[in-house]
Amino acid sequence: MNHQPAFHELIASALAWTKSCGYSAKMVHLACYSKTEQKWQRPDSGWVKINIDVSVSKNNTKAAIGGVLQNLDWEWLMGFNMVTEMDEIFRIEAQAIVEGMKIAWLKGYK
Repeated sequence: MNHQPAFHELIASALAWTKSCGYSAKMVHLACYSKTEQKWQRPDSGWVKINIDVSVSKNNTKAAIGGVLQNLDWEWLMGFNMVTEMDEIFRIEAQAIVEGMKIAWLKGYK
């Protein structure tokens, strides 16, 4: 049986990961307690991979989020970007994850 997680399960998983991360005492650098070697990993057949990134303006008033959806052959399927209001960096990262998942869902990638 091939269990396909529901959209709300994927969102919950992304938010749980985000909560595992935190700031250093002086917010000079970010630390993630579940840190792993970061390299692109091929998704399983029938799945797509969402890679996201965010950037913050120098005056900390706006943030830009964006991402790309790729298949198991690393082919670009679609991308997205948007400007959002400033917030805690991990909330912005979570928003990028959620936006990527919403777009993938709407395009039929379940």
